[in-house]
Amino acid sequence: MNCTLPSFWRERPRHAAAAGLLSVMFLFTATPMPAANSSQEQVSRDFQQTVALGTGQSVRVEHKFGSIKLHGEAGRNVRISATIRAQASSREEAESFAQKIKIEVQQTGDGVRIKTIYPEEEKKWFHSSKNSSWSVNYEIGMPSDAPIVVRNSFGSVEVTGIRGTADVENSYGTLTARDAGAGRWNNAFGSIELTGAAGNTFVNDNNGSVQVSDVKGTLEVRNRFGSITGRDIQGAATITGGNGGVTLSNAASANVTTSFGSVDARNIRGDLAIHDNNGNVEIAAIGGAADINNSFGNVTFSDIKGRVNCSTNNGRVKGGSLAGSNVTVRDSFGNIELDTVSGALDAETSNGKIVVHDARSSVTLKTSFGAIEASNIPKGIRAVTGNGGIILADIGGDTFAKTSFGSVLAERIGGNLTVENSNGSITARTVKGDASVNTSFAGVTLESVGGRITVDNQNGAISVTVLRPSSGCRDISLKTSFSSIRVRVPDGVGYNLTARTSFGRISSELPVTSTGSIGGDSLNGTIGAGGCQLQLTNSNGSIEIAKAP
Repeated sequence: MNCTLPSFWRERPRHAAAAGLLSVMFLFTATPMPAANSSQEQVSRDFQQTVALGTGQSVRVEHKFGSIKLHGEAGRNVRISATIRAQASSREEAESFAQKIKIEVQQTGDGVRIKTIYPEEEKKWFHSSKNSSWSVNYEIGMPSDAPIVVRNSFGSVEVTGIRGTADVENSYGTLTARDAGAGRWNNAFGSIELTGAAGNTFVNDNNGSVQVSDVKGTLEVRNRFGSITGRDIQGAATITGGNGGVTLSNAASANVTTSFGSVDARNIRGDLAIHDNNGNVEIAAIGGAADINNSFGNVTFSDIKGRVNCSTNNGRVKGGSLAGSNVTVRDSFGNIELDTVSGALDAETSNGKIVVHDARSSVTLKTSFGAIEASNIPKGIRAVTGNGGIILADIGGDTFAKTSFGSVLAERIGGNLTVENSNGSITARTVKGDASVNTSFAGVTLESVGGRITVDNQNGAISVTVLRPSSGCRDISLKTSFSSIRVRVPDGVGYNLTARTSFGRISSELPVTSTGSIGGDSLNGTIGAGGCQLQLTNSNGSIEIAKAP
């Protein structure tokens, strides 16, 4: 890498240590290089040195303005090769500065230290040649099991086949490692790519992308203003991002935090925790529990073996194939859609629709200004909304539905049905248990109800068809005003009839043993042998008793 220093650059003096200094530099004849432009000259020279490294000792490189490549080799030697380049307005000036750049190789009790020393005259030399530049690029072969410490800036770093502990800091250049050991990898204003690490790994970057794969230990990644990709992590993964997307696949467990970026996590063998802001979240194939916190982004999850706890704002939630003991979803200003839920389900949103299919345990759904749709719920449901419709089908247990300014439709209910509504219609078909409904300013239609029936309505019609019970009869109480009541009862089932209305008439297809007169505003008597109560109360509307088909 060639670096041109700005005029305000200031460098502190550097002095080589005398003790243990094996070589200050090897100088070779400067060779002119093709100039960057017609007004400049470039020269280069090579540096080579080999030193022995003791077992357990490390290699340390301190450098700037150039690349560093380190690779592992058999044996205990450290082979150092470097190319020194300088460029200036004249060949003599470039050659003079190239000769003054030193590479210090020092052997201590800790290992080998390699350091680049630029001449103190660089300030004066720079001011005389504003188009000047220089660089030093390293190629270093070393024992593959030795630890490394690298400090570099304004150049790339590449590490290959070195499985000792690594401590690498770089800036203004890419950082690449392959077939490494445990280590700490830091970079700024450049990307990091790490493929293969034999131990626990820490990666930190600023303003660059991070890609890490095939880690045999734990992984911790921190990044700002760049994306993060992790794959094939044997241990736990802890990822903290900012303003960049996160993609993670195949880890033992994971904890992911980011903002202004999406999260995609898949094939996590244990628990997963996600904290995101202003980004979409998508997760799949989680072996443990999933805890998700998000805002201003959609959340999608599937194939979760453990419990699910999802909290988000201003985004859609969609989930399926959830096998854990419970699923809890909290949202606002977003729809919720869930499918194939094994455990207890508690989902709530505001200003959004909720759709649930195939939830095998207890279900509680709540929203406002949104509809609710649920089907194939074997153990019952509680559905509450405001200003939205409710559609429920194939509910195996007791069912409770509450809304206002919206209709309710319930079909094939295996338990008792309770509906509270206002300003909305209610329709229920094939209810095995009791039916209790309350509404106003809308009609009520109940068909094939096997249990007790209670309807309290105002300013709305009532139409009820009673299912023939397996034995005996079931009480019926219907009440409304300013509209009609029509009830169909099975032939041969006995009722004690009490019917009252005003400004309307009462009629019956079934024989009634009456203490009053049919066609008046009141009728008390028995149908068949009597038994259960059939109470019909109206005002300003007719009452009709008919035979069920």
